[in-house]
Amino acid sequence: MSGIDTENLVIVVTRFFLVKKKKPKSWCFCLDYRRRTLILVLWSSLIGYIMNKFSSGVPKVSDFSGTRHIGLDIARSIAIVLVLFSHARYLVGEPGTYFFLTIGAKFGVELFFVLSGFLIGTILLKSFDSGINSSSLFRFWVRRWLRTLPAYFSVLLFVWVIFDEVNFFYFFFLQDLVLGNWNLMPVSWSLVIEEWFYLMFPLLVIGFSFFYPRSAFLLSALFLCCLSIVYPMQEYFSCSNNVDSLSCFENEVRKSTFRFGSLGIGVLIAYMQHRLDLRSAMNRRIKTLFFCLLISLLLVTLFSYQVASGNILDGASTVLYFCIFYPLMGFVAGLTIIFLFSIDLKFPIVPLKLISFVSITSYSNYLWHMLVFDYLKTWKGEIDSEYLVLAFFSVSFFVAGLSYLIIEKPFLTLRNKVAS
Repeated sequence: MSGIDTENLVIVVTRFFLVKKKKPKSWCFCLDYRRRTLILVLWSSLIGYIMNKFSSGVPKVSDFSGTRHIGLDIARSIAIVLVLFSHARYLVGEPGTYFFLTIGAKFGVELFFVLSGFLIGTILLKSFDSGINSSSLFRFWVRRWLRTLPAYFSVLLFVWVIFDEVNFFYFFFLQDLVLGNWNLMPVSWSLVIEEWFYLMFPLLVIGFSFFYPRSAFLLSALFLCCLSIVYPMQEYFSCSNNVDSLSCFENEVRKSTFRFGSLGIGVLIAYMQHRLDLRSAMNRRIKTLFFCLLISLLLVTLFSYQVASGNILDGASTVLYFCIFYPLMGFVAGLTIIFLFSIDLKFPIVPLKLISFVSITSYSNYLWHMLVFDYLKTWKGEIDSEYLVLAFFSVSFFVAGLSYLIIEKPFLTLRNKVAS
């Protein structure tokens, strides 16, 4: 992407904020947009009040530790950048040329899942060691909800106020179970999986602890991994007979509410770290771990190439793909997390701050980037694709930074005050 005209880039970004371009039917402004804009302003004022009241000092942004772990920040950064690149390909002339980026996005989401399972598993292991009760369990849920819900609800409210689009099932993460689609907020399918995991996994551990108190946590994690294969087995074979089998798999299996496999892998990693000090063991074998990671990435790449080239399309081959591909992706994502968690990394201050920024804003970026994409896509064909892609990344990170400062950070501070 050489010879980029800065003036044209500024024009694209300026148009994004100032020009009222006619929207597609599903995202149109309504006649009473001033009323909804006023509601949005009042909501922003409320958030500003909360920020002024509770944002003294820097909040502890992770339940995992008091300080950030650079390896895990790199994992988050890789995941969100892969997702952004995958969606950015639709802003170019022929997105099919960059199909491999879609595989990268799938890996990025699995990386998010494994990382989330690892962090939540670590928190719960510490809680169960100190003695879990109804009070500590409720505190865990409150901390999770104050971390994830404010930014998510803000996007839903924005869409409701500005575009007059609303469905209340989204507020309760029932869009898959009740509606069977994610049209209002396409990225919400993965958030549904995570929120149900936060709710169900602690209860699952408590249930197993009545029968196997010493191994309840391990059994719960293994149960999740098995469930992600056994539960959608009917859909596996149903989709294999579908004319558009891969599309069927995307909607019926991959985005199923209870696809907890990669989250279970993350919990297993947390268990091994807690019981066996996995980081120290792997740090002494970091070269071997790196070699295993490279081999695994190569297998995923070759498997993905078979799909992209159309060699896996029907019958038993498709079922095999369904059964193997995402567990394999989760396994490789798990190896990636172990490697980045175990290796000793040091960076100069500027790259370190950049990685931290991308990581800290990754959740907001994931929530907001599709709104940025939907708008910029309306300019496709009128503006050079390289400017659209650059504007997509620039505006997405800018909006994510604002969302973190205005919404996430105040609620993180509030969380540490009310649910510490």
